[in-house]
Amino acid sequence: MNRIHMDKKTISWIKKNGGIVTLHPFYPFSEKKQRGLVDVLLTFDKPDDDSCFEAIPFEGVHIYIHQDLHIKNQLKIRISGFGPFQHLSCSGIKHFRKRTAV
Repeated sequence: MNRIHMDKKTISWIKKNGGIVTLHPFYPFSEKKQRGLVDVLLTFDKPDDDSCFEAIPFEGVHIYIHQDLHIKNQLKIRISGFGPFQHLSCSGIKHFRKRTAV
């Protein structure tokens, strides 16, 4: 089973925008305050330091997933909106709380 799912419209839209998608974790507060992941930021550029990212080629598109993001069963990336208001969204990322020392 493939862990990533994108439809043809999404793949062609990503290719028009550079062919790269990077998934970053979003911590609204400080990452060090032991709060869990809240959301995922998607960008269209290659990460500066790709040692923290897993690079996955998928049908001519390069996907970089940060090591703090864990896929549940399947990562779904899709495009929504119309015209200049189109944007990417994803689902299938585990939202978890960081472990704290007891």
